[in-house]
Amino acid sequence: MTNLNEEIRNLIEVVDETQKAKPVSPGTAISVSHAVSRAALIYEMARNAVEFRAEHLLRRAAIERILKRRFITNSSGLGVGELLARELLWARYLDEEKVSQEKIEEIQEVVYKYIDLKNLVIQDSSRDEKSKISDWLVGLASCEIEKKLSPAPIREALISFVYRSLRERVVIEGLNDQKIKNIQTYIAVHRAFAESDDPIIRFHLFLTRFPNWMETKRDGVETVTSQFFSIHQEIEGQLSFPFGDELRRKLRREMPPFLVIRDLINEKPEELESLLSDPEKLEESAKKILKNKYQQTGAKLRRAATRSIIYIFLTKMLFALILEIPFDFLIGKTNYAAIGINTLFPPALMFLVTASIRLPGEDNTRKVIVKIKDYCYDSVSAKNMIEIKQPVKKTGLASVFNFIYLAMFIVIFGLILWFLNQLHFNPVSQAIFLFFVCVVFFFGFRVRLITKDYVLQEKESALSPLVDFFSLPVLRVGQILSRELAQINLLIFIFDFVIEAPFKAFFIVIEEWIKFIRIKKEEITA
Repeated sequence: MTNLNEEIRNLIEVVDETQKAKPVSPGTAISVSHAVSRAALIYEMARNAVEFRAEHLLRRAAIERILKRRFITNSSGLGVGELLARELLWARYLDEEKVSQEKIEEIQEVVYKYIDLKNLVIQDSSRDEKSKISDWLVGLASCEIEKKLSPAPIREALISFVYRSLRERVVIEGLNDQKIKNIQTYIAVHRAFAESDDPIIRFHLFLTRFPNWMETKRDGVETVTSQFFSIHQEIEGQLSFPFGDELRRKLRREMPPFLVIRDLINEKPEELESLLSDPEKLEESAKKILKNKYQQTGAKLRRAATRSIIYIFLTKMLFALILEIPFDFLIGKTNYAAIGINTLFPPALMFLVTASIRLPGEDNTRKVIVKIKDYCYDSVSAKNMIEIKQPVKKTGLASVFNFIYLAMFIVIFGLILWFLNQLHFNPVSQAIFLFFVCVVFFFGFRVRLITKDYVLQEKESALSPLVDFFSLPVLRVGQILSRELAQINLLIFIFDFVIEAPFKAFFIVIEEWIKFIRIKKEEITA
């Protein structure tokens, strides 16, 4: 038997309490039409395909999207709780037996609370500020509603465990404020371990300043308003901290052992303490989990690649309809080869990029198990510190490297344009080709990260530096385009505001019609 440290004991205690907790009866559950649900599920799959987002974030994002749409035509929020619940049930983001009329009333109270807070804090704000604050609060509301509809105590306990295990190991050069360092570590853990998006992190930081916020009713909102703007500014400042991205990258390398501990809890929560207390049992279980995860990663990789290919194909079709075909018609010459290449090459490139990905092996498994023991047991080894250094001042050599890097941009994109000119691509077709090549490379890079979840230290081949040197310009442009595309994604706008509103309104009519027919049928058979 080995002594478990305090952090892992706290985690075990939460898991045990969750296992012992008796399920609470939800009360009278509401039901929705299965026919409508199937149609809504298909719609959600199509909607989610046009936005690259982690699967565990889809429900929260759907709640935020529904709230924004509902508030456009219903600023008072009346009845939004039930409509929101029905839309989530349609798309199977929730199980019917977990949503009761009492729960809907609770969600409605949350909706009113955030509307009241918004109305109080934006009274003297400009139009632009009102829009930003409204979106900020809708993000918080979506997190609170998800937490009430589908609480996840073990997930939150795991985040706390990872944070407490790492906070003393983090050293940020030049930062002596322990409070800021701890907040930054907490944010980085959310991003690296839980893969939380900014609204979720904002919500948790907001709760640290107002711990009783989730129990606060409408009549208690005014207690927050006097501090709201200072807290809002503080949270946004912490999210844009200069070393935030570097700290996230460093902590991401430490995540594999924590992910295995998470998987141990998911698979055998009732045996957690006995497994962790026995190093041999822990090692055997960890090996099985890692072997399974390597296999599952392959399937996950294929799903992510498929989603990306669908997204790329749909976006490409939109570009062709709006730009490429009209431009060809305008100049009076249609280059079918260019249209064909621009249509088929990006998905094919995405397939080739993801098909070349290799999964980790036994050497990685051994390293992960050593780290698991390091984070679970007392006095296993000297604690490895995670250091974040101040940016090195630029030297003459760095200027030379930057010049070479810039030259590579010109050479690589110049060669691509030369090749496209040989194929007689017009300027619009060239721009579309470059756009999709860059975005596909970046998406492929993002998909590759899936295989690194359980990789403690990635091995590089001898050619890796050379490949990175030539691919970095394309990746960098792809990152910029992807970020800007997320802000102006026309497909997202079409789905959210052109299709979704009438589509969901139609669903409501269909569901009410089905209820009407059912009642009439019961009247006949009664």
